[in-house]
Amino acid sequence: MPKFINQETKGISMVRISVIVPTHNRCEYLRRTIISLQEQNFPEDEYEIIVVDNNSTDNTPEVVEACNRNGKKEVVYVKEPVLGLHNARHAGAKVAKGEILAYVDDDVICDANWLSELLKPYSDPEVGCVGGKILPKWEIKPPEWIKQYPSYLSLLDLGNEIRELKTPGIYGCNFSIRKSLLFEVGGFNPDAFGDKKLIWYRGDGETGLLLKVFATGRRIIYTPHAVVWHVIPENRLTLDYFKRRNFIQGISASFSAYRTERFSRIKLFYRSCNFGIAAIICKILALICKVLKKDGYFKYEFACSSFKSRFIYEFKLIYDKKLRESVEMRSRL
Repeated sequence: MPKFINQETKGISMVRISVIVPTHNRCEYLRRTIISLQEQNFPEDEYEIIVVDNNSTDNTPEVVEACNRNGKKEVVYVKEPVLGLHNARHAGAKVAKGEILAYVDDDVICDANWLSELLKPYSDPEVGCVGGKILPKWEIKPPEWIKQYPSYLSLLDLGNEIRELKTPGIYGCNFSIRKSLLFEVGGFNPDAFGDKKLIWYRGDGETGLLLKVFATGRRIIYTPHAVVWHVIPENRLTLDYFKRRNFIQGISASFSAYRTERFSRIKLFYRSCNFGIAAIICKILALICKVLKKDGYFKYEFACSSFKSRFIYEFKLIYDKKLRESVEMRSRL
């Protein structure tokens, strides 16, 4: 079995940065992620790799064991039985020894210089978070229309210059933060990411965390030199996938809005009606564009999905006490 570390374990080390990889039932993709991390152009004793198994039922433990047996660097294996991306991210943070926490998804391949480039902006003590470029690694050739919507595949290319961001704009599959800052702001907001049965209990992930970081006055930096490739499988290259992705994004947007503003039930009813009307309008516009073969079909279809979920979600907030309580729950780390 892979090396297991209890979540209470503490230690003294020279580790500068801890790479945390939450994973749930994607062991074959995970293998490539781990190998790319084991082959970093970075001093081996100055970073660690932590894989957090978030209640997987596949061969994740065996994959980690094989990577430990055959790879250049040992991987720390942590179990987090409570499903939820924020739970896995927090479990990794609790055992991490590094001053900087770097998060990647279990389906990315990291450039060999990723860690060294990710660390450079932290020479400024005012920098709280750093994210990098996320490029696609297509498993099959994608339809042309998909390239117009990179953010829906968690792809990110803000150019070739290092820049400071004024709004949330770095993504969780290439994301880093000072460990002390993560604990200071209470970590990621609660979510049920990873469990399709709990779709209405989605949170706002790194976006919600970045909003809390901005509130502290820390700087958030994008560096194009810290590159990862996000593996895009065939099943994500469909209209249905993009519509579902936008549906989920709508839930996250309403989660953030209610968590921040605590709308009254009357205001929620008003907002819900407006989102419902907007969804209908977008659907009509999408059909018109499709019939007339005009540009805009995809844009309106995706907007319809987002408005539809916001209509349902904010209406549910009016009468669903359990949902309201989950959104209002205080972040704990």
